[in-house]
Amino acid sequence: MSIAARNIDQDLETAIAAVVRSLPPLPPLVRYHDDFADEVRTLRDLSEATSLDITLDGARQKIDFSVFGTASQVIKHIVVDWLARHDPHSTVFYARNLAGYVRDNGLESLKTLISAPIFSARSHWNEYARAKSIPGQAAALRAMLHSLCGLSIGHWNPSSAPLVRALKSPKVDLHRVVRTGECFLPLDHQAAIIDYIDEICGLLSRSRAAVDSVELRDACILVIAYQYAFRPGQIARIEVADVRVFSTGAVHVAVIAAKQRDKKQRVRVTRRIKREWAPLFIELLQRREREDLGANPDAPERLLLRLTPGEISDILTGLCEALTGETWTPTDLRHTAAQRLADAGVAHIALSEFMVHASYRTANVYFETSPTQAQRVNQALAISPIYANVAKIARTRTIDKEMLLQLPADKQIGGVPHGIPIAGIGGCEVGQSLCSKNPVLSCYTCRRFMPLTDTAIHERVLEDLRPIVVEFAASSRNNEQSPAFVQLRTTLDGVRRVVEGLKAEGADQ
Repeated sequence: MSIAARNIDQDLETAIAAVVRSLPPLPPLVRYHDDFADEVRTLRDLSEATSLDITLDGARQKIDFSVFGTASQVIKHIVVDWLARHDPHSTVFYARNLAGYVRDNGLESLKTLISAPIFSARSHWNEYARAKSIPGQAAALRAMLHSLCGLSIGHWNPSSAPLVRALKSPKVDLHRVVRTGECFLPLDHQAAIIDYIDEICGLLSRSRAAVDSVELRDACILVIAYQYAFRPGQIARIEVADVRVFSTGAVHVAVIAAKQRDKKQRVRVTRRIKREWAPLFIELLQRREREDLGANPDAPERLLLRLTPGEISDILTGLCEALTGETWTPTDLRHTAAQRLADAGVAHIALSEFMVHASYRTANVYFETSPTQAQRVNQALAISPIYANVAKIARTRTIDKEMLLQLPADKQIGGVPHGIPIAGIGGCEVGQSLCSKNPVLSCYTCRRFMPLTDTAIHERVLEDLRPIVVEFAASSRNNEQSPAFVQLRTTLDGVRRVVEGLKAEGADQ
């Protein structure tokens, strides 16, 4: 270390020591509310602690003060201020990102922001801190500066708050995955999820013993996440009292509105479960009275599922991967649900209320990425280039002509949808006589379908069904919510995927 650098470091240490000496004593007790356990938790002896354990969402989150060195006492005051002004989740987020900034860039930068005169600290932010920090770290640094202002630590005071608000942060596109479309489940993957839920409902209607309790629980979780775009934390906080079953068979579920800027806005919003899927929740409530449904023993008894948000996230991710062959997260399900509504032409305010956004402006990104009417028709015709990079067969397996001819007649798929005879496209694991859906039109989006390896057969189906889509679009005046139009669009997208998948397999051989 050069003499100049050593002198700068000594000056920083002297300045930080002066700041620490001016600090008031830390409170002997610090309390925060753990809304998952619905308990007020107490932190003791913070002044002597080298780390802090905050219990949230059924798990312990550690804040390590040792990484902040001689500035640790200052950070403790800031953490206490965060717990008083912010949600505990935000406190943990800020503390971890603050520690990450120190690990990435050293302690000198943090000490400079804390102890330097205000305009020198602003220059350091503009010249160094902003360029060296990632978005999460920049947000933590800004939150730290706001607390320094509010607590009048160092040269900072409440009148400096406008200067902190004026600091520029690293540019980041918070909605990049929405704009690029990479977070949206394709139509056949959505169809696979719906088919799975319908299949569980069908098994349950025939025999309650046919559905395992854990499988039933996971299906209910998938319904709430897929249909209503709720986050794992919201699903985990659903209480038994939040599920209302009516004599008509209808089921309503109340879910807390999370991530609201004003805590007074964290009310419960009610959603009605789709009538066909309501029996899943009725059965779940009945079984919950007799068994734990694979619950976490540390989760509160009042909660419907008794699982932590992390466990629910893992369940959704694993279930989506098993059904679609690709890894989709709960956030992807949420974005997809929002985009479905935007594509269907729902009003802006209705989408914001559905998503329970803290700001109405957040919904704008879904309308910006929603395709035009011409693009929608192209998607329905299965010729949109948007899906060109996804050339996979999300089906069980393919079969050749010899295998197809050896199948029983009932398992050889054929039909005359809309007056167009279609046969020889593949086989069915179940059999057409046992299928509760429309054969041929539903086959390409069904997990039981075994497509024939002959590409020409499926290309012919694609060409034969395209005029039908145009006819329905014209007759319904481009009504995107028409059930027939939606089914045809989904079918044609599935056919196109099979064709591309078979061509890709042929190119690899």
